Amino acid sequence: MDVTHGSVLVDDRELLSNVPVYVNEGGREGAYVNWMGCLHLDRESGSKLEQQEYRLKLRDGRLGNITIRKVISTNGAMHVEVLFEGRREDS
Repeated sequence: MDVTHGSVLVDDRELLSNVPVYVNEGGREGAYVNWMGCLHLDRESGSKLEQQEYRLKLRDGRLGNITIRKVISTNGAMHVEVLFEGRREDS
């Protein structure tokens, strides 16, 4: 699993920036690469996300769609782990 940072986008508008991201790329489907992972956020940032689709742009330039699957409270409910899955275009 790669550890990096990225931005969460809604309609090309940056909702969250410089977010720690753990991402794992899975199998390919045609021109797409499946990925899944986790965003590590403080409680306030996590409350901005709903279970819907977002764009995730990683520091290394990878860009794809993600869907929030689950939000888990951690560290005495001060932080959350946001589990996602999605896909990006294979470059």
